[in-house]
Order: sequence, then structure tokens, then C-alpha cells
Amino acid sequence: MIPKDKTRLVSFFLRTGIGIVFLYAAIASTLNPTSWQGFIPYFITNILPASLFLKFFSLYQLILFLWLISGKKIAYVGVLSTITLIGIIIFNINQLEIVFRDVAIIFATIALTILTWNKK
Repeated sequence: MIPKDKTRLVSFFLRTGIGIVFLYAAIASTLNPTSWQGFIPYFITNILPASLFLKFFSLYQLILFLWLISGKKIAYVGVLSTITLIGIIIFNINQLEIVFRDVAIIFATIALTILTWNKK
């Protein structure tokens, strides 16, 4: 069992690391959307233009970043982050040489969720 003071520190590092990933992706896809459009599944671009979807998804990633950094209800954002990253990998499995790094981030989100899950 990790002492409570170390749990907070571990949570901080996990939240910061995961959050920076979402922040970077949000900023990069906003500044250079054409580089990110290839990662959008076709069924989404059949509904929305890629540029519009990227704006919404960037906002979503920014919200995940802020939520992670806030330190509030972390287990929930951990689950949401895990689901988001699993979706990114599933819909981009043909680009595994790029998204394989997300597998490690998924395990970090799972660790964060387990660490912060309150059994009460």
C-alpha cells in the first residue's frame, strides 16, 4: 500500500503526464489541422467536416487536460481518458507505428484510475 502523501505525488505525476499528452494534441491539431485529419475515422468525416470535428475534439482534449490538472474526481477522468485512448487506437489500428505509444498512456490512465478509485 502506498502511503497517502506518496499517493498524492504519484497521482500528480500521472495526471500531469497524461494531461500534457491531451494538451499537446489539442494545441497541435488546432495549429496544424491538416496533419491530424488522417486520424479521423471516415464515419465521422461523413457526418462532420474534418476541420470542425478537430475543433470539437481539441476542445474535448483541453477539457480532459483541465480536469486532470484540477485533481477533482480523478477516477472518472481516468476512465474517460482510457476510453478516449482506446478509441483512438481502435480507429487508427492501421497506423499502429504511430499510435503504439498510446498503449503506454492507456496503462497510465488505468493506473491513475486504480490509484484514485474511492471504494466508499
